[in-house]
Amino acid sequence: MSEDLRIGISLALSLSWCLWVGISWLRHKPRSTMASHQPIFVYASQTGQAKATAQSQLISFSDALLLPLNKLTPQHFSLATEMHFYLSTYGDGEAPDNGRGFIKSLNTINQDLIQSLKFTVTALGDSRYPAFCAFGKHVYQQLTHIGAQPLSDIKYIDANTKQTEDKLFGFTTAKLKERTHLNPNSVSPGLYHLHLDAKNLTWKPGDILEVLPPEKGKYGAPRSYSIASAASDLYNDQLILLVRLHIAPDGSQGLASRFLTQTCREGSLLTVKVRANPSCQLTATNTPLLLIGAGSGLAGLLGHIKQRSLTKNAGPIWLIYGEREPIHDHHLSSDIAHWQEQNVLSRVDRVFSRQSSNEKYVQDILIKHSQAVKAFIETQGDIYVCGSLTGMGNAVHQALVTILGQSELETLIASERYHRDLY
Repeated sequence: MSEDLRIGISLALSLSWCLWVGISWLRHKPRSTMASHQPIFVYASQTGQAKATAQSQLISFSDALLLPLNKLTPQHFSLATEMHFYLSTYGDGEAPDNGRGFIKSLNTINQDLIQSLKFTVTALGDSRYPAFCAFGKHVYQQLTHIGAQPLSDIKYIDANTKQTEDKLFGFTTAKLKERTHLNPNSVSPGLYHLHLDAKNLTWKPGDILEVLPPEKGKYGAPRSYSIASAASDLYNDQLILLVRLHIAPDGSQGLASRFLTQTCREGSLLTVKVRANPSCQLTATNTPLLLIGAGSGLAGLLGHIKQRSLTKNAGPIWLIYGEREPIHDHHLSSDIAHWQEQNVLSRVDRVFSRQSSNEKYVQDILIKHSQAVKAFIETQGDIYVCGSLTGMGNAVHQALVTILGQSELETLIASERYHRDLY
């Protein structure tokens, strides 16, 4: 099959799929207000996967209500005929941010309502991690324990499942236009800047690109990467990724990261799709934005910086970014300097763990400048964190608890002003 024919078939399939989804969505658009005796689809999602899965199941229901888990109220329990939960697990068995507090809130629901509730749970997770689907399991067990009636056993969706040809709806192709090694002399594993020509895709800052790496003539499990570009309609369909070459303790390289950074040649086609990530899409651009990240987590921050650089009357951005070596890991320094000159970035703090300074990590910067952080957030600022959950992500969260207090941080989560793109 010629390359042109392959691209043509891919485009046709993608357009057909988008048309089918659009028509189905218009015909079965979920309600945003509650009526009596209707099914409710509830999701807890950190990166948009659980929400997308719940939405895909709404097509066969004309009267269903779709809600994030933190918007579920006692009234919903009194009016629903049944509830269908789609629940991701975040971190080490935790609830996603929009599912925090749900287990405790069950104590406020009338027991008669609980015992008349019929429900299902679909748990989403990744079997590479020990706490596979832990939050979904917890919700299923707790609902059953207090008397709710399961319509079926819990169902599992494993992100580590390899893809087959019959499960590629929604995937399309993007061309690897250019790849640059950003830290060739660093002791850290390689970090690469990938420039994709992605005319078939649409996205917003905060969204995720799923990539299917080839494996022995088939496809491996999809891998997710934060998109480092402004919205597709502002960025001429040019999609940027920052990819770290993953090296395991035994020296083996990650399947997807090796493919993207080592074996895939410039000009090759990648099999990809965009996954919307609503919790990391910022609706306001005129308010302060505190960006915190380390390593390849710079990718998720770049998308929002670029978006604001193209937006009139954008709010100030404070960037706090960490790496290892100040000489070899000073990524995209000219771009960052340019954004400072243009007042896109009002403040930049870069920190390096292998430097002779008291502040070696991003959380150290937060604590050192705690009063400035507090004042920045008090002016209706958003917080956006991107990078590794273990280490950086957890340490930043604890630093923010110290600075703002647990209650204030929970308020920021509830008001969707604390965004975490962690992996």
